[in-house]
Amino acid sequence: MEILLDIPLDQVQSPLIKQFHAYWESKKHGRAMPSWQDIDPGELRLLLPNMLVVGIEHDPFRVFYRLIGTRVVQFRNELTGRYLDEITEFPEAVRQDLAKEYQLVCSRRTPTFSKDFLSTKYGNTVTFFGSIFPLSSDGDTVDRCIAVEDYEGQNPEDIAPTETKRGYGRKTQGSP
Repeated sequence: MEILLDIPLDQVQSPLIKQFHAYWESKKHGRAMPSWQDIDPGELRLLLPNMLVVGIEHDPFRVFYRLIGTRVVQFRNELTGRYLDEITEFPEAVRQDLAKEYQLVCSRRTPTFSKDFLSTKYGNTVTFFGSIFPLSSDGDTVDRCIAVEDYEGQNPEDIAPTETKRGYGRKTQGSP
């Protein structure tokens, strides 16, 4: 289907993402962005299943999936401990688009938001919202990000087989 990248926050219709945005803002303490040490998972219990924590390397630019929430795993499969550019289950174009989105967050040092339209096996279109929030240990260079994906009560089993090529839906034995 299609994805709208870098949409304004006021177009995000996800309570989860808006909740994390407010949390992220509260942890900045006058800085451009919070650090990883500012984030307390105990304060985010309800959001943890929908979160991804990634490490950012800059020379060369790479994204490393450090931790993937259980709800994200249901839709994207287990990515923990893998670099984005090594996830061959995603087509090259998808990996490049994701890398560009992370690079945008790193260069701007501000969150980005997206709206994704996916097909179901029943012929319907469903909407998912995503976000990426930068973190910095030194207050300047982004070295981690937290992404929040909101699947809005959808069942991963309902995603059309064609969407697995974009990294969504459950893969079954023998599927590409």
